[in-house]
Amino acid sequence: MADMITKGETMNRLIHRAVRRDLARFTDALQRFTPGDRARATALADAFSRFDTMLTHHHEGEERNLWPVIGDPGAGHVDDVAGLTTEHESIVAGLATSRDAFGRLGTSASAADAGAATAGLAQLREAAETHFAHEESEMRELCEAADPAAVGAAFKKMGRDASPAEGMWFMQWVGEGLSGQDAAAFNATIPAPVRMISKVVAGRRYAKVQRAAWS
Repeated sequence: MADMITKGETMNRLIHRAVRRDLARFTDALQRFTPGDRARATALADAFSRFDTMLTHHHEGEERNLWPVIGDPGAGHVDDVAGLTTEHESIVAGLATSRDAFGRLGTSASAADAGAATAGLAQLREAAETHFAHEESEMRELCEAADPAAVGAAFKKMGRDASPAEGMWFMQWVGEGLSGQDAAAFNATIPAPVRMISKVVAGRRYAKVQRAAWS
């Protein structure tokens, strides 16, 4: 049980790291954006769409698989999970605002839409940081209070309910730039053959999308 919670916490932390990394990169790229640069605008819109998919999959997976377990009345944390869900709703709102702005930017390459995308990211970033701080401080306690077998099953489901293509991209996204203890934790959580398949299937395309958006 403890090992499964630790693995779940570790992957959650690495996902949060990937979200923070990309929010910072989007913000920086928009600050450097030259109005009229359609190639960069298209690349940023594409990168955001993929980021949107990853983050949406993460919080929907939590709500679908983990929240019903840790929010079971018998575990005594119904109000805590309700708070986490409310925080997710704020993230969804920030994603929606950003999604709309990046979609327009990809077509217009305008300064106005770059500004709207920057504002949407600020809203999303605030919502995400609030939620991540809450989750990172309380997730272990919430999991330890719940049914051990159900928690273990929930974490396993969260890693398996994506489409194969989405799952391969997800591993590239979370694993990008990891080093030291983070890399060791990721490698201990994701089997080597799975990491290799992800690199073969999605690695080249993932790297191309990142170069187009940030270089």
